[in-house]
Formats: sequence, C-alpha cells, structure tokens
Amino acid sequence: MISEIDIHDYEQLPIEMLYKLPNNSYIKSTSTGHVYRFDHIDGMYSYCTNMFGDVCHLAAFTPVIPLVRKANSPTK
Repeated sequence: MISEIDIHDYEQLPIEMLYKLPNNSYIKSTSTGHVYRFDHIDGMYSYCTNMFGDVCHLAAFTPVIPLVRKANSPTK
C-alpha cells in the first residue's frame, strides 16, 4: 500500500515508458493523474497497486511520470 507516502516528498521526472522503470517505483499516470506503486512487468502488462491496495494492470508500454523522493524529504 502507498497510503503512508506524502506525494509532496516526491519530484516528477520526465515522462517515460513504464517498462523502462525499475521495479518497486512510484509512478503517476499521465492520463488520470493517479499515483501507483509499480511492482513489476508481467508479460505485456504490469502489476501495480493504488493507494488502497487495489491491483491495476497497466500496459507495459504506458507513458507514465516517474516519481522520486526529494533529497531533502524526511525518510521513514
């Protein structure tokens, strides 16, 4: 689940294809703006979860916005 993170502790990187990102990354959908935790690619689709723990299977070639923790954000 990703309910414990504060989205303001993350910065947005340029748009990238989902399959190019490392496993266990946080991503933001370019079309809906929803934030997901990208777990891994499983064939042509991915295994992602939203903040409620619901599974979402985005296509591996989906353009997304990678989110990375800011250097000055508090760590848990």
